[in-house]
Amino acid sequence: ATPTKSGEVRKAFLFCSVTGLRWCDVKPLKWKDINTKDSQVNVTQSKTVKVVTIPLNETAIKLIETQKNANDLVFDLPTSNGANKTLKAWVKRAKISKAITWHNARHSFGTNLIFNDVGLLTASKLLGHTTTRHTQRYVDVANEMKENATNKINIQL
Repeated sequence: ATPTKSGEVRKAFLFCSVTGLRWCDVKPLKWKDINTKDSQVNVTQSKTVKVVTIPLNETAIKLIETQKNANDLVFDLPTSNGANKTLKAWVKRAKISKAITWHNARHSFGTNLIFNDVGLLTASKLLGHTTTRHTQRYVDVANEMKENATNKINIQL
């Protein structure tokens, strides 16, 4: 809900948090990569050079609004340095003391998948991981979050 100076950076960051895309994948994302009929995005991930198909949920669809020309970029984003500065200012304006990077959107996606009982293999495929070993860290984080949550309601006996 906190306003930011760049609506495009906000939309792209939130899009990454519900699709798991990296900065290097969302920056060059074009409309031809979006299949609005089937509500999915097809991305050749820059890091792994692996094609990943990610279903788009209602939030993702709302963030991208209406489709433009196939070769147009989905988001009109500044340089990575500019986007990171905007993100840092946005986080500060929201009074979040934790350092948030662009990659945190991807980590949030992975953690939320596991936290919401999505299987390890499915989460791994959605993130485009080459093995489930990389995805296992999200299981560890989710388990730690669950333990921390239940520890908050201890009763002194």
